[in-house]
Amino acid sequence: PRTYKRFAGLFAQLLTKYKIKAQGTEDVLMKVSKEPIEKILPSGVRRIGTSCKAKLIDVQEYVDNLKEIETKQPIAFVVGAISSGNPGLEFEAIDDCVSISNYSLSAS
Repeated sequence: PRTYKRFAGLFAQLLTKYKIKAQGTEDVLMKVSKEPIEKILPSGVRRIGTSCKAKLIDVQEYVDNLKEIETKQPIAFVVGAISSGNPGLEFEAIDDCVSISNYSLSAS
């Protein structure tokens, strides 16, 4: 989306209809799934959580470093925007946790 208003509208649609379709087609761009994360992500994926309490990193440098270490392993960044708790640090399926900003992401 090019504007915040469109972004907010798409996520409102995602939360009410549980999916976002591409305009003019039946292709599903995003959908809400109740399956456990282990069934959604491919096997062998490196799961990286985000938290404002983790070590602050430069995202480009971090990804470049991952490319040098693990050339074929898929990577997923887990972003949790919830009102309480810290999924980046508390979720047991996370392999590593990093901070991409000095500011927290609020779900309120």
